[in-house]
Amino acid sequence: MALTTSGFENLGVGTDGVTSMSETLELAKAAEALGYHSFWLSEGYHSRSAIVRATLIAAATSKIKIGLGILSPHTKHPALLAMEAASLDEVARGRVILGIGRVLNALRKHALDSAGTTQLVKESIEISKKILSGQRVQYDGRIFKMPPPGSRLDLDPCGELPVYVGATGPAMLKLAGEYADGILFNYPCTPSFVAYAMPLIEEGLKRSRRSLENFGVAGYLLISVDENEKKALDAAKRFVAQKLPTRHSAMLQHAGVNAAEIGAVKEQVERLGVAQAAAELEDDLVRKVAIAGTPDQVVQGVRAFAGTGLKLPIVWEIVGAERRRALGLIARDVMPKLR
Repeated sequence: MALTTSGFENLGVGTDGVTSMSETLELAKAAEALGYHSFWLSEGYHSRSAIVRATLIAAATSKIKIGLGILSPHTKHPALLAMEAASLDEVARGRVILGIGRVLNALRKHALDSAGTTQLVKESIEISKKILSGQRVQYDGRIFKMPPPGSRLDLDPCGELPVYVGATGPAMLKLAGEYADGILFNYPCTPSFVAYAMPLIEEGLKRSRRSLENFGVAGYLLISVDENEKKALDAAKRFVAQKLPTRHSAMLQHAGVNAAEIGAVKEQVERLGVAQAAAELEDDLVRKVAIAGTPDQVVQGVRAFAGTGLKLPIVWEIVGAERRRALGLIARDVMPKLR
């Protein structure tokens, strides 16, 4: 039976490509058994493929939804992203969510021009949704072209497959509301950031004459849980040390992290290495970007999102010192207190 909470659709869980294929599959099967809503997979450059990992999960599960979040239309044509999502949907019918957006790491590591990204994502949504619906698509956009006679899926259409957008900046937040089926906030997602983003999303929804009622709002929350608060904090520190300097400045600003703190973490990682720099991180800095602690502390951290507009909190990557055990702790000792 799926978990439910007052104010939230449910709870998702997810990993990035650094987690091994075997552990990803183990966590996904455990999440399904525990009643989590969805399992989300990001795509880093260059680690494990989100599509390959999702296919393994699709074949090994039967109920849990599978989120592809976020894939880059800079590195793969949106018609190909739709083709892959539709192929996955054939294995996991009705369980796939396609997420697309600006993936900064893809731009940096492939030396791609980020100019015109908002237009590129708009065209990507339009193309992918048309392809997924089974239409024969001809398209003449500013960025993407699909010349006559056009192209269509040579498999059963899956027009109900939702397309989410990964968005942070104002233009992309409005775009998501106007054209997409939902939005996925990256980490470190905070209540302050969600509250800032929602009016911009609603502005986009009004343009398309839609409301929030049927629009998905999901966010990656850095959550680390253990009965021992120190263990939960320590589990979060390595991830925070490694990832904090690469995060979007607007999200860090909403988390209350200043430039001096970011610079200090970056300098320590370069000088000491990730492991030692993580050991020296201040607990207060970790708490700014992560919900880390005992089950009761995690309850309080997640409750802070109630009323912001977030519908689907996603327990992202850290989970706890022992991740599979931590998933059970959240299902047993956190979710019942959020209902």
